[in-house]
Amino acid sequence: MTGELRVSAEALRANARALRELVAPARAAFVVKSNAYGHGLVETALAIESLASHLCVFSLDEAIALRDGGVGAPVLVLGPIPHERLDEAIAARAEIALWDVRAYAAEVAAAARRRGTRFKVHVKIDTGVRRFGLRVEDAPDAIESYLARPEIEIAGIFSHLAAAEELDSPFTTVQGERFESVLAQSRPLLAHYKTHPLAHIAASAAGMLWPQTRLDMVRFGIALYGLWPSPLTREAMEGSGLVLQPALSFVAGIVAERRVRAGEPVGYGCTYHAPHEMRIGIVPLGYADGIPRALSNAGAFLVAGKRAPIVGRVCMNVTLLDLTDIPEAAVGTTVTLIGRDGEASASADDWAVWADTINYEIVSRLPAELSRRTAPLPE
Repeated sequence: MTGELRVSAEALRANARALRELVAPARAAFVVKSNAYGHGLVETALAIESLASHLCVFSLDEAIALRDGGVGAPVLVLGPIPHERLDEAIAARAEIALWDVRAYAAEVAAAARRRGTRFKVHVKIDTGVRRFGLRVEDAPDAIESYLARPEIEIAGIFSHLAAAEELDSPFTTVQGERFESVLAQSRPLLAHYKTHPLAHIAASAAGMLWPQTRLDMVRFGIALYGLWPSPLTREAMEGSGLVLQPALSFVAGIVAERRVRAGEPVGYGCTYHAPHEMRIGIVPLGYADGIPRALSNAGAFLVAGKRAPIVGRVCMNVTLLDLTDIPEAAVGTTVTLIGRDGEASASADDWAVWADTINYEIVSRLPAELSRRTAPLPE
């Protein structure tokens, strides 16, 4: 076995149900961009689409892949779409983010006219992240201009929060006030046009920690996969009854074993020298397979229910483990990179600590080329 990612559809659905119940009566949208945070785009979407108000992606290609995979739920493309591909977006029944009032808005209307339909858009407001979106002071006039175009249907008005993982975040309050000011100014016009768009600003952390930001819909990303937005979020939610189940495990096998004498170097750069005679197990996966090089001499995988430390530098295609204290390990023994083995565990959060990063980066950088097996839902 070179390496395999195993994804539990049952865990995904359990998380989706728990999150939907947490924010009810607000709707729950689920973010499946970036190959569903490494979990498999279409497989994840098929597992949870019946529980989703919307599925959110970043690119049009992701939306098309969902449709080609048989996903029928509403799909919202959060990122930019080239104007020459707007016809493809309509054909894919995608709802798109809109934050332009000039040429691009005209192209959106023209694409809808060509296909004899209305284009569903979610108006993006920049309340402080400073990426995409209309300036707060420009948003009401922009919304009025969209409403004046019969080819455009405003299905949503949304923004994104910069610091929602913080329990006491003055900036989150500021962003919420900015967003509410846009909604307040726009409500009379929306009512005049008999339009009732979904207002949404919260993602996973805000949906948990800031109930006032749930509005009409919450966009859950990392939490869908059974991972917490931050250690602080997890701590704050203790006692809430919310249980998240990590959906992904990563397994491989030992393909070779080496004996190393005391004092001999191990791996590139000779960054590790054996303190005593050692048994080294070779796992045929490295940083090309999503294992951060920062785990060199720092992380550990699970072998026979025990943590086997990584020794030497993580290579492009190989990682070396210390098997000295695991006598039952041999060529062919299963290695759990992420997941549980008996009482022992190694999580995406552990990897993040060892690599000084966040769990989002760990799972989303798992290559699409890795073998994935999604355990189906029980009949």
